[in-house]
Amino acid sequence: MTRKFSNISKAPRSFSVVLIMSILLVFTVLNIGHWKRGGVIVSDIQSYYSYLPAIFIYDDLSFQYKYEEDTPDVVKNNLWYLETADGEPVQKMSSGLALLYSPFFFVAHATAGSFGYDPNGYSPPYQLALTLSSVFYAILSMFVMRAILLRFFSDTTSATTIAILYAGTNLFYYIMNESAMSHNYSVFIITLIIYSTLKWSDSINIKRTFLTGLLCGLAVLVRPINGLVVLFPILYFMVKSGGIKQSFDSLLEPKVLFPAFLGGFLGILPQLIYWKAATGDWIYYSYNEEGFFLSDPQFLKGLFSFRKGWLIYTPLMILGLIGLIPLYKKHRALAVPTIVILPIYMYVIFSWWCWWYGGSFGMRAMIDMYPFLALGLAAAIHWVLNQRKTVLTVNFYALIVIGIGLNQWQTYQYRKGIIHWDGMTKEAYKAVFWHDNYPPNYDSYIDRPDYDAAKRGDR
Repeated sequence: MTRKFSNISKAPRSFSVVLIMSILLVFTVLNIGHWKRGGVIVSDIQSYYSYLPAIFIYDDLSFQYKYEEDTPDVVKNNLWYLETADGEPVQKMSSGLALLYSPFFFVAHATAGSFGYDPNGYSPPYQLALTLSSVFYAILSMFVMRAILLRFFSDTTSATTIAILYAGTNLFYYIMNESAMSHNYSVFIITLIIYSTLKWSDSINIKRTFLTGLLCGLAVLVRPINGLVVLFPILYFMVKSGGIKQSFDSLLEPKVLFPAFLGGFLGILPQLIYWKAATGDWIYYSYNEEGFFLSDPQFLKGLFSFRKGWLIYTPLMILGLIGLIPLYKKHRALAVPTIVILPIYMYVIFSWWCWWYGGSFGMRAMIDMYPFLALGLAAAIHWVLNQRKTVLTVNFYALIVIGIGLNQWQTYQYRKGIIHWDGMTKEAYKAVFWHDNYPPNYDSYIDRPDYDAAKRGDR
């Protein structure tokens, strides 16, 4: 049974899970304390974040302040960029995360000096700000996800789904450890897109159409491959309407098409403006020699390899895949967009030259799809609970507890370096399983990838 969003007040189990997870995330993030040691603005985040200090502190989007004598070393060491064929500086990553970081950045910049820190954009207050932004968006995501799930499923099912998603997958790691990476923020935006789509389909008007389009544009701005999510509102509306031609004609009406297009365009406009200013072109491919091998997608490795296999390191998401079957039977309008988007997305990400996505815990690229897979998870849980068999239910929840425990343990192992960041093998996995220290001859089990060869297609 489909419910309205207003009918979620009497749902104590899911609310309790969200509250407990929120407290756990805040406590864990602050306890780890990466922000104290400058461990937040690192790697890809240096690029995502760079727009903010460049614009609001140094007034130089060409990033040449890196070479000025009075620029602090902490700034120089955390700033990098690529160059165009003409030698012009250009940032590799898009600016969507900078937009989401910005409220927290502004607070940090306004208060850093008051607490005795250099307001240079990279001192501890800025590191803490990005960490807190990750937790903030994760908590918002959980509340929005709860509202979505309660529209279609019971309180118990919704509570279990949220617990699995936020404690039993590698999303947990990317909220609390590599906090400012893109994946948690993609989950936030895509969860909002699902919510906005449901509201829009209930009552189509210009405001909701524009907002849904804007969110789709922001999803692209955060991570370009997220452009696939525009299929969700389109397919959801078509399936819900029950007639392809009639629904397609409705989507092409000016009162729908124009606001949606305007919203999407405004969402990606900041990046277009930056590219035009930095390169002279409105559209620019900023990854240089990095690309896709679309004729050779690494599906099996991406799903099952010990290097980064998604279902090896996040096995509970098997339930999300299985659950697409009962989801299709019971809520077809939710299932069809997910079933269409998921394989296309997987084909693209596993065609990337670096299919294992560098140093990461599990297959981090799949995290962006978790809002859709949460629907499959919920459908699987609902099916089990609906069997009303005590033995089945007890064993099912025991499996979930084991899966969450495994994820938490392997998160700990990865943080300690016991699970290698990019060189795991079957032998290494077996050698470290349930161990909190390095086994003898650990290096002999590790097989580091050849990044240069991978860029040429030898993966």
